[in-house]
Amino acid sequence: MERAVLLRSLTSSSSSACTRILSHRCLTRRRPSSSSSISAFKQRHHRTISTLNNNTNKHTSLRHHLRWISTSNSCSLDLKRTPFYSLSPRAIATSPQHISPDVGGSQDDVAEKLGFEKVSEQVINECKSKAVLYKHKKTGAEVMSVLNDDENKVFGIVFRTPPKDSMGIPHILEHSVLCGSRKYPLKEPFVELLKGSLNTFLNAFTYPDRTCYPVASTNTKDFYNLVDVYLDAVFFPNCVEDFQTFQQEGWHYELNNPSEEISYKGVVFNEMKGALFPDNTYGVDSGGDPQVIPKLTFEEFKDFHQKYYHPTNARIWFYGDDDANERLHILSEYLDSFDANTASSESKIKPQKLFSKPIRIVEKYPAGEGSDLKKKNMVCLNWLLSDKPLDLETELALGFLDHLMLGTPASPLRRILLESGLGDAIVGGGVEDELLQPQFSIGLKGVSEEDIQKVEELVMSTLKKLAEEGFDTDAVEASMNTIEFSLRENNTGSFPRGLSLMLRSIGKWIYDMDPFEPLKYEKPLTSLKARIADEGSKAVFSPLLQKFILNNPHCVTIEMQPDPEKDSRDEAAEKEILEKVKASMTEEDLAELARATQELRLKQETPDPPEALRSVPSLSLHDIPKKPIYVPVEIGEINGARVLQHDLFTNDVLYAEVVFNMGSLKQELLPLVPLFW
Repeated sequence: MERAVLLRSLTSSSSSACTRILSHRCLTRRRPSSSSSISAFKQRHHRTISTLNNNTNKHTSLRHHLRWISTSNSCSLDLKRTPFYSLSPRAIATSPQHISPDVGGSQDDVAEKLGFEKVSEQVINECKSKAVLYKHKKTGAEVMSVLNDDENKVFGIVFRTPPKDSMGIPHILEHSVLCGSRKYPLKEPFVELLKGSLNTFLNAFTYPDRTCYPVASTNTKDFYNLVDVYLDAVFFPNCVEDFQTFQQEGWHYELNNPSEEISYKGVVFNEMKGALFPDNTYGVDSGGDPQVIPKLTFEEFKDFHQKYYHPTNARIWFYGDDDANERLHILSEYLDSFDANTASSESKIKPQKLFSKPIRIVEKYPAGEGSDLKKKNMVCLNWLLSDKPLDLETELALGFLDHLMLGTPASPLRRILLESGLGDAIVGGGVEDELLQPQFSIGLKGVSEEDIQKVEELVMSTLKKLAEEGFDTDAVEASMNTIEFSLRENNTGSFPRGLSLMLRSIGKWIYDMDPFEPLKYEKPLTSLKARIADEGSKAVFSPLLQKFILNNPHCVTIEMQPDPEKDSRDEAAEKEILEKVKASMTEEDLAELARATQELRLKQETPDPPEALRSVPSLSLHDIPKKPIYVPVEIGEINGARVLQHDLFTNDVLYAEVVFNMGSLKQELLPLVPLFW
């Protein structure tokens, strides 16, 4: 019954459940970069692989629910190529605003005075950074402070938030803590913050097992303003004392008039669920299942925040060219207000044990009438690859294997499925590794009922053939070049690089593993390339296919059948529940519910008072540098041609642009020039 409920939400028109089961990402289809080098590569070279629901693109997989707060440029996840001359400029930043005068000395001395102990310090050559891992002695909060010359500074605070049910507490909290706090008592301080901010990213993510609050800015004062607003929001939100915020963002009964019907309302009231992980936290839905959300009480909501939104359970990330001591000073003002608790041990994620035999799930999904429903079936095969996390070299090898099978239109598994004519588009995201355990998913949608088994057989026979015969040598070389270039370039477009690295690091860090490891791909990449050169690609990739997929009994096959009446049945069932709720109420109860509905609506429509608006920090013209960013330029000459050289860190990637003067070409010939490209 639980699986039926979960799969019902999989295919609702506004749900991203299909993304969860069929392409297990983090709930964002772009996705914010991820926990490993595989996912980091996929972030920049994502394939156009359809999911069951075309409306899932705003929910990360990456498997988390995104609440877009940012402006269009900062929330764009189409990671476009950045010109080489702007890859790593040195910032012209304002000075830190409130360094404590009595906190001076070396970085280690300052950390000690502010209550932090240094756990580890490493140089990350791959991103030309020095990274220091601290632990706050009083609370146990862990802080990664990454120093480099990137002007696009990034802060993020991440809490491990494993749900025990599908009432959606993590998702509702992610929305609610952003609705005003102790120092910023507005209904939506971030809306006001955008008016006076130069942020390059302002967002929040809910994963199945963690919640992330990242911000970024190239202006130092603006950056620290954003950090302060976020820290106050997560640690001292108004929502834990404001029942109406819980109603607004979570759920509530709505009744405009006692004579009318009661309805459910709430921002978080329609999400998904998972089938590969029935026994651990991933078997429930952190976003919330619509049949379960109304069971959530305000007390449970408050208790969850008190338990998990605590420094003991926090991983905090700083990145960029700002002052390392100021970072710790800002944090100490918040962290020192707390004592340690048991959240860190209670929030640990338990691994899902591997099945002893495959499982098949057949469910219905809502489908519109009038179309040929016989050709609207969907089928996807999903494997849980391991019962424990993998080492980085194995993850990289799986990333190469995934790219070889699905990464380009010519990739064999992708090409064979699409050319088979058995379906309209591919579903499943291939290898996904941003949770505790990696998965692999592949299938087709737009499949005729009689072809379901043929799709499954084609997937398995193709995988077996690839394991037996291996891959074309040229394809392997091309894949290696593509992935290595992507890792070195780390081109995230408008998505801040520091956030990409944070999400990559947190994929290990959140599970109490080494947060430095995902950032240091050079050694495992070199080792993997050497193995392929010495042993051959078949000796490397065929055992992976055999071990993790072909001989792996933990396979969940999901078949979704179109049902034009499913929506109406679900609506009827919900209506019946609400009719029973209304029938149980007295006239006084109904009048009170109508009054509460109007009161909540009035609160939503009433502007924030001027004194509250003034609490939101903003920048003035004096806070904006008057000089542009300096990009180093050396002017030279090669064979009579003028050469401009920009000496910037590009991680051994050379960028060259050759410009030709077309002034002598006749105007009517200009349209023909692209033929030579």
